[in-house]
Amino acid sequence: MATIDIATELDGTVLFGGLDEADLRRLAGIARESNLAATETLFDQGDESDGLYIVVSGIIRIYLTADDTREATINLLEEGEVIGEMALLDGLPRSAGAAALTDAKLIFIPREPFMSLLDTTPRLARQIILMLCERLRAANSQVDQAIFHDLRHRLLVLLRQLAMIHGRIEAEVAIVDLELTQGTLAQMLGSSREAVNKQLRALAKEDKIRMNGPHIEIYRSTRD
Repeated sequence: MATIDIATELDGTVLFGGLDEADLRRLAGIARESNLAATETLFDQGDESDGLYIVVSGIIRIYLTADDTREATINLLEEGEVIGEMALLDGLPRSAGAAALTDAKLIFIPREPFMSLLDTTPRLARQIILMLCERLRAANSQVDQAIFHDLRHRLLVLLRQLAMIHGRIEAEVAIVDLELTQGTLAQMLGSSREAVNKQLRALAKEDKIRMNGPHIEIYRSTRD
């Protein structure tokens, strides 16, 4: 990918959008393109942080790994979103792993030049703060859902969110376009595949959702 193309991609992200052209070209000059095939690992939890990634296309799965090697998917990131900002800023090992859910194209920016730019660009520093606040609010929301709501409610909320972010809305139906396994849904909900399967079958029987091949359709009028 040419430098000018990388600069254009960076300008289209929430984090880098609005930077001066000179700063964008400076970043683009040290950035490089990275391609991942579906299921390929970008980095593992605990790896050294060597830089920041921006998703150009595809979907990246963010996950935690337990000592017994079990995994829990905690987020799905798509075009324009940033990966690895926490480890980039504090220099500590990666707090989570990242792998491609679909074929993906990314832009990699190494840590040292990024930190140099951060020291001299107040606008970028403000954008970083806002992004971290957004991530913290999202984490708080996940904790709230886990503590105060049952699996049925959390599953419906998750499906609606996936439809809005990674799917499409048609008339009164929200459609999750991702080919997610029940195991992945269970990981994102902190539950078991069997429990999620039971809830999906119950919701389908109540005509609140419909399983359409690999896709899930949620009626927009559905209420818990």
